Amino acid sequence: MKRGAFWLALLLVLSVFASGCGQKTPEDVVGDLSSNLEKISGYKSNAELTLQTGSTPQVYDVSVWYEKPTNYRVALTSKQRNITQIILRNDEGVFVLTPHLNKSFRFQSGWPENNGPLYLYETLARSIIEDTERKMESVNNEYVFEVKANYSGNRSLTKQKIWMTEDFKPTKAEIMDANMNKLVEIKFTDFVFNPQFDKDAFDKDRNMTSALTAIPTMASIEESDTQPSSQFGVIEPTYIPEGVKQASIETIKREEDRVISLEYSGVYNYKLMESRPTAATVSYEQGMPLDLGFTIGVLTQDSQNQRMLTWELDGVEFTLIGDLPEEEMVEVAKSTYGVGGK
Repeated sequence: MKRGAFWLALLLVLSVFASGCGQKTPEDVVGDLSSNLEKISGYKSNAELTLQTGSTPQVYDVSVWYEKPTNYRVALTSKQRNITQIILRNDEGVFVLTPHLNKSFRFQSGWPENNGPLYLYETLARSIIEDTERKMESVNNEYVFEVKANYSGNRSLTKQKIWMTEDFKPTKAEIMDANMNKLVEIKFTDFVFNPQFDKDAFDKDRNMTSALTAIPTMASIEESDTQPSSQFGVIEPTYIPEGVKQASIETIKREEDRVISLEYSGVYNYKLMESRPTAATVSYEQGMPLDLGFTIGVLTQDSQNQRMLTWELDGVEFTLIGDLPEEEMVEVAKSTYGVGGK
């Protein structure tokens, strides 16, 4: 009996040990995630992105194509405005395309390495890999990670939760503030590793044309887009930083364009210029795309700490120049959305 009890106990110990060996530690999982990130040749994803950072939620359909090492195509379609913009990176540089206006911004940039948004797989993966204080649990055959959030332009986003399948395909992600209020959510509806791409998949002209044909309501673009190129009302941002006052509003003639210049002074000094430019392509030596919630802007900075943020809304081009911090620039830009011209 004693011998039988001994062997029974030994079998129990071995079975417990064997089951423990099959259970991956968080470090094992993160190591596998890092390995997967290195070995993939690219991916395609479709998702729905919801931003709760303004007065009303902004919802986007997001389509991402990535081909190693540096080809990107991100198409963001606003469900409220039914307008698509594309962030494109290829051998020629980085572009922000606005097909329905036949308009593009081109610039040299380290994007997305310097400012990767939530909807890029590598942004999610690296935020998990690099956070040594991460938390992880396994729920319903998925890994759930809780990690720090560090997104340019919005310091209030401090925490994030990321859901991934056991083969490391993302299914959902949420970004919260310090009080765990959910401000950003993305739900992935489709995700494919190592897809095949057409040779011209990341070509600027192809994407400008294909985006136009893919948008069914481009014939019903707002009337403001069909007005004469120089006509529009003055749009005054509803947000002014504390310690700042509006100093002046004036009209400037710049080549063929009529430009409205709104000047602000105080704790920060800046100008907001508004125009309907006729040029189809604007080029910058440096800069990065910046998600403003309702559109994609281009942010640049010079050696004197002067920043310039440029964006388009319903055919009007806005250029914000001054010594504002990035967060304040984003708030000013956001406050021009939904404001009627005077």
